[in-house]
Amino acid sequence: VNLLFVAGHETTVNLIGTGIYELLRHPDQLERWRTDPGPDTKAVDELLRFVSPVQFSRRITRSDTEIRGVAIAKGSFVMACLASANRDPEFWGPTANELDLGRENAGQHVSFGSGVHYCLGASLAKLEAQVAIGSFIRRFPKARVVGKPEWNGRINLRGLEHLVVDVT
Repeated sequence: VNLLFVAGHETTVNLIGTGIYELLRHPDQLERWRTDPGPDTKAVDELLRFVSPVQFSRRITRSDTEIRGVAIAKGSFVMACLASANRDPEFWGPTANELDLGRENAGQHVSFGSGVHYCLGASLAKLEAQVAIGSFIRRFPKARVVGKPEWNGRINLRGLEHLVVDVT
């Protein structure tokens, strides 16, 4: 239970904060969220893909393998860069580095891991983000970022430390 609480708190907070920031930076996508009669999880999935609150995931190889010509022995520690996978143009195409709330395959991101390592709190995190971001957008329709954001500087859990937003 403690793991679910701790793991689900900071990552969800980072998703909400960076999600709002990116929507304010992309007025066309903010308007898309506003005009959607009830943004479904596809919009949140696209934000998850685009901002990737968790940047890396450590794994241990179960067998000898090779990736792009590099041999990796069984039992090796590897770091999967989830953020890179979520922006890989070989999978996402030429718009991989663009925020598109209408992206049809947005749900195929790996921000929550995959397989047996898929995040137990994924559904709750998506719901929290949908409610929080939607509430912010409705409550503060004229919100705008003031100045530059201050990032937390962490290599794995990417998020905002400080963001000034004018809501008047």
